[in-house]
Amino acid sequence: MNNKTIIDFLYEYAKAPPVSFHMPGHKGRRELYVKAGFGDFLQNILSCDITEIPGADALFCPETTLRSVMDNYADLYGAVHSELLVNGSSAGVMAAVIGCVPVGGKLILGRNSHHSAFSALRLGGINPVYVRPETDPYSGLVSEISPAALRTACQADPDAEAVLVTSPNYYGMLSDIASLASIAHEHGMILIVDQAHGAHLKFFDNDATVLRDEGAYVPFPYHSAESLGADIVINSTHKTLLSFTGSGILNICSDRPDIAQVSDALRMLQTTSPSYLLMASLDINERIMRRYGQAIISGWRDDLMRFYRRARRINGLSVVGPSQNNDDAEAVFSMYRARTGLDLTKINISMAGLGISGEQLDRELRHRGIISEMVHGEYVMLMTGAGSISSDYDRLLDSLADISDNYGISRIQKRKPRPSAEFYLDSATVPFEAVSVPLYSADGMVLYDPLIVYPPGTPIACPGEILTLEVISYISEAISRGEKVTGVDEEGMIRVGPVR
Repeated sequence: MNNKTIIDFLYEYAKAPPVSFHMPGHKGRRELYVKAGFGDFLQNILSCDITEIPGADALFCPETTLRSVMDNYADLYGAVHSELLVNGSSAGVMAAVIGCVPVGGKLILGRNSHHSAFSALRLGGINPVYVRPETDPYSGLVSEISPAALRTACQADPDAEAVLVTSPNYYGMLSDIASLASIAHEHGMILIVDQAHGAHLKFFDNDATVLRDEGAYVPFPYHSAESLGADIVINSTHKTLLSFTGSGILNICSDRPDIAQVSDALRMLQTTSPSYLLMASLDINERIMRRYGQAIISGWRDDLMRFYRRARRINGLSVVGPSQNNDDAEAVFSMYRARTGLDLTKINISMAGLGISGEQLDRELRHRGIISEMVHGEYVMLMTGAGSISSDYDRLLDSLADISDNYGISRIQKRKPRPSAEFYLDSATVPFEAVSVPLYSADGMVLYDPLIVYPPGTPIACPGEILTLEVISYISEAISRGEKVTGVDEEGMIRVGPVR
C-alpha cells in the first residue's frame, strides 16, 4: 500500500517548486497577491472558507456581494452579463450550449471541441454538426475553424440553433472570430466561443494596441472573442490570469442569447455549495486586472517578445510563432498578422531536428527544473501567464540552449509536418449510455468517447459518429507506432453506444 497522499505531494512540491510553464496563471506567486493588497486573504484563507451564510450572498440566486462581482466582470470585459464559474469552464460550455439549443436541436461545432462540449450534446439531447478545423502548414498543428467551412456547415444545416468554436485552441491557434460571428448571425445562429485558454486576450486588446520592441511601435491585432462579435464567451481565468484553479467566467455579450435560459442551465450544472475561496479569487483577479492589468500585460508582452527573439538564435530549436529568420519587429508581426492568428502566450517548441522527441524534450526540461503544460507529438507546449516573470523566460532560454549544446547541431534535419488524417463518417444520435468493446470489433458502432491521435490532437472520430474499418485500422497502426491515442484504454477497449 502506498501511504503517500495528495497533501504529501503538495508539501514536497511547495518546498522546491519548478519554474512553471503550466497552468494556473498565477504560477504560485504569492507576492502578486501581497503587492496588490490581498496578503490578508492568503493569511486567513482557512477562515475565509465559508458557505452561504447571511451577508455572503448565494451563487444560486446572486443579489448583493456576488452580483457586484458579476457586474464588475461584465464591465471589465464589455459584456452584457457575466456569470461566475466555480466548476471550471466545463460548466460554462455546457450551460451555454444547453441554454441556447433545445432538446433535439442542432449545434454546429468544431471537431476539436473540449470534452465538455461533447458532454453537453449528451446531456441536452442535441445533435452535432461537426466542422473540421484547418491544419497549420508551418507546424502541422490543428489551427482555425475557417469561415468557408462554417459557411458550408450553416448552409447545409440552416436549422442549427448555435455555433461553438474553440479559440484559442490548446496550442494557441486563433480563429477569425469576427468573420465567424458574421456568418453565424447571417444564418440566425448564436456564436458561442470556448475561450478557456484566452481569458487574457481582452487585456492584450486593451493594452494601447502597440508594442514597444527595440524602439519600434508595432500594431497588435485584436483577438478576444468579446472584441470581435461573439454572443457568449467562456473564460478560464485560472489558466492564464490570477484566480484559483477551477474558477472562470461566462460572458454574454449580446441580446441574442436568452440570459435567463443560460443562467438556469448553469444553476443545474454548478454546485449548490460553491467555494467562496474560488469566488473570492475571482473577485481579487478582477480587481488586480482592473487596477494593474496594463502593467502586467505590458511586462508579459515584452518578456514574450524577448523570448521569441532569443529563441530564434538557438540551434535546432523550432518555435511556432513569429518568423525565426527575421529580427525586425515590424516584419515579424506583419507575418504574424498575415496568418490565421496565434496567441503568443502559448509557446510551442520542438527539437525534432536534433532527433529529440517531444517526450524527451519535456524530460530534459523537467531535469532542469522547468515544468511544461503538455507534450503533443514532437512539440512541447509551455503556457505562460500573468504570474510569469522575466527570470522564468531566462531560465527556459538557458535550458534550451544547454539542451541544444549537449545534443550538438550536426544532426539537424529538415522535416515536414505530418499530414493529418481525415475521415468522413456518417453520424447518428450521440449515445446516452456506453458499453466497452474491443477496438478491432467496433466496425459500424456509434462512438461514445472521441478517438484522438497526438499530433495533431483533433479527434479522428467524434461522439455520435459511426466507426469504419478504415478508422479502426488507422487507430491500431498509430498505437502500434507508440503514438499517444486517447479514447482507447490499455486493453484496447473503446466505449460505444449500446448494441441493440
